[in-house]
Amino acid sequence: MMIYVAFFLIFVGVTFALHQVYSVHYAINFEDEEERPAQVNQALKTLAEEAKGCAGNEPSPGFVQAVQRIVGNGVDPRLVLAAMASGRRKAFAEPLLRRKGRIETAGELTIAHLPFWKTRPPMHYRRGPVLVLVMACSLLALFWGGMSIFTLAYPVAVPALAWANDLAVLTALVYASALLAYGASKLDFYLHDIQQIGRLERRLKAGEQGR
Repeated sequence: MMIYVAFFLIFVGVTFALHQVYSVHYAINFEDEEERPAQVNQALKTLAEEAKGCAGNEPSPGFVQAVQRIVGNGVDPRLVLAAMASGRRKAFAEPLLRRKGRIETAGELTIAHLPFWKTRPPMHYRRGPVLVLVMACSLLALFWGGMSIFTLAYPVAVPALAWANDLAVLTALVYASALLAYGASKLDFYLHDIQQIGRLERRLKAGEQGR
C-alpha cells in the first residue's frame, strides 16, 4: 500500500514542477482576464474608466482619487496613467497593481522588498538564466520520478548509489526540485514586475523631458 502512496506523491510533485514551466510560459505570452486575480481585474476596469476623463496626459481628480484608493498614496498618479495607455496594460499596469503597497515614488522610485529593505528597480533583468533554472529543476523532478520507476524494476547495484533505490529519498528529491522550480518561477515573476515598473518610470521621465 505504501508504495502506491509514494508513487502518487511522486506523480503530484512532478506535475507541480512541470506546471511551473507552463505558468511562466503562459504569463509571458498570453493575456487572459480569467487568469488574473479578480482584484486586479476590477482595479484595471476602475482605472480604465477613470482614465477616460484624463486629458493631455494629466490625471483628473477622479483618476487621482482612484489611484490613491487602489494603488496607494505613495504612487505618482502620472505613473499609473502612463501604465494605462493602450497596449501597455499587461506590460506595465498589471505589475503596478501586483506590487502595490511596495512602491514609493516620493523623491525617487523605490520598491520595498521587505519592511527594512528598499531599492531602486533593476535597470536590466535577464530572464534567460532564471527561466533555464525553472526548466532544469522541473526536468530534474521528472528525472527523479522516472528513476523511481526504473529502480523498482532494475535496482542500482553500486553501493554508493544505493539511495537511488529508496522511494522515500527519490520522493524527497522530486519535491526539493519542484520547490526550487516554484521558487525560481516566483523570483522571475517578481524581478520582471519591478523591472517593468522601473522602465515605466524612465519612459515617463523621458516623455516629460521631451516636452
